[in-house]
Formats: sequence, C-alpha cells, structure tokens
Amino acid sequence: MAAQHEHTQTDMHGDDDFAAHESTYEGFIRLAAIGTVWVLTHVVALAIGGTSGRWVLAGFWIFVSTIAAVVGLAVRGLDWKPVTIVLAMMLASLLVVSY
Repeated sequence: MAAQHEHTQTDMHGDDDFAAHESTYEGFIRLAAIGTVWVLTHVVALAIGGTSGRWVLAGFWIFVSTIAAVVGLAVRGLDWKPVTIVLAMMLASLLVVSY
C-alpha cells in the first residue's frame, strides 16, 4: 500500500518549472559559447605577445575582447558575435605582426 502513495519530485511540481529549466539551459549555453571564444582571444593574445614581443598590443586586445564579451553577455541578441569579431581582428593582427 505504501508503494502506491509515493510521490516523486516531478509528480509534485509537474511541468511548471520547465520554462525555468529551459531558460537556465539557454543561459548556460550562451555563457559557454561566449566564454570559449573569450578564452580563444586570450590564447591569440599570448601568441601575439610571444611571437613578436608586443605585449602592449596583446594587453590591448585582451582589454578589447573583455569589453566585447561583456557586451555580448549584456545584450541578448548579440551573444558571441562581438567577441568573435574581436577574435578575427586579433588573428589578422597576429598575421601582420608575426612577419
């Protein structure tokens, strides 16, 4: 008899919080995408400083990529796009300074 009256957490709440779960998942994916590209900008900045010795330029790009990541986090429609644009500019800069 006791087995018939056991309730699980899902039975009590149903699907009421599915929207919250979905929102949390989307936020996590957004943060992971922006964070991944942001870390790649730091790797490229280390390459700029390490290959050419231009550490001031590398520091400048780290500052710019951090601002772009914050803008991407603040404006929901932009997401990973600003920091990806900065990454592309950094790669072009690395190409220019490494020759």
